[in-house]
Amino acid sequence: MLGLAENYSCAKKPSVGGPSCLCGPRRLLWKSGKISDARFYHRIKTRLSIIVRAGALPAGGHTAVAEPSEDREIFRTLSRSMSGKQNFKLEGLVVATVTPFQPCNLRLDEKSLVKYLQYLWDAGVKNLVVNGTTGEFTSMTMEERMRVTELARANWPGIMLNNVSAASYHDAQTLLAHSQNPIAGTEARVDAALLLPPYYFSAVAEDGLERWLRNVLESAHQPVYLYNFPAHTGNMIGPGLYARLAHDFPLLRGIKNTFDDVPMAQQFKYALPDRQVYIGSDKVALEALEGGLDGNVSSAGGCAIVSAALAMVDASAKGNDGAAEAAFSSVSSWLEQRESLGVLDIPAAKVALSNTIEGFSATVRPPLLPATREQQHQLQEALKRLNSSKS
Repeated sequence: MLGLAENYSCAKKPSVGGPSCLCGPRRLLWKSGKISDARFYHRIKTRLSIIVRAGALPAGGHTAVAEPSEDREIFRTLSRSMSGKQNFKLEGLVVATVTPFQPCNLRLDEKSLVKYLQYLWDAGVKNLVVNGTTGEFTSMTMEERMRVTELARANWPGIMLNNVSAASYHDAQTLLAHSQNPIAGTEARVDAALLLPPYYFSAVAEDGLERWLRNVLESAHQPVYLYNFPAHTGNMIGPGLYARLAHDFPLLRGIKNTFDDVPMAQQFKYALPDRQVYIGSDKVALEALEGGLDGNVSSAGGCAIVSAALAMVDASAKGNDGAAEAAFSSVSSWLEQRESLGVLDIPAAKVALSNTIEGFSATVRPPLLPATREQQHQLQEALKRLNSSKS
């Protein structure tokens, strides 16, 4: 057994310089930054598992046998000791960001991304999801997603969730590890991860789905929210699976359900009232709040309806139903006009942002198509009507 401390109880009390149950050269490598937090944690967990399976400790240690439940609590303590900002509270509107691309070559437009983040902050947004569906993450490389994470963390002072989803659990683990480590030589870290079930292989057995999710969650030492989007993944995380995972992974803070069925989403809240449940649909955002859910992750990219969405959340929190409904009518108006023109939410959001932020392009990556010139004109007219109705 390499690098194990002399007694088992040391694992329950991690020191400031890292958990003391991994000593010697490997601990020095961790302190020097040559071993990532996630890899360090994985090594600790593997070795403690060996101890538990053996039913005893290595020579020179105590002879007490560790029960599986005790083993799990040790892992929980270790994960909490190595995470970043874990005690944040996700409150209010959460905006799923778009990813700006350059029109000439479709590359990431870093300057526009920084200006966009400033626009959202000035508008009053405090919570973001980056690299999500609205951010066209499936059309981006792993390196591009990591770059967006770094830029966003460096330029966003609020709460930031990063979608680490991938078809391969190894890729998801890689994105999660990047998300959990300090960004760009600073101490700043992403606040939480967002994790979809695997996609492409649809309608897989729940046992396989659970195994895949556990493989990723086991490497988490920051808060994680599951991301349910069965229309796109072909796989549904049910309340039972959600409850089992939450029981074993205390850093699993909640779930985002992207569908319009509020009663279905409420089943997750009933299963675990202490965990957060968000809806991912602007259409039913107010219904979700009235139904006791924690809020909505807006897919509008913080464009035309951001002020109305913020006003709706604020009024609902204060119990002002009339004001909440009035604000939501503006949200509904934009959604109805967009849908009547046959424009998807991401191209429409980029049209609205290009009309608001100087130099911001309405470019999307294939397979999505940009709004046509006529559609852009109609959307801009809709924006004018929406803004005039506010004044």
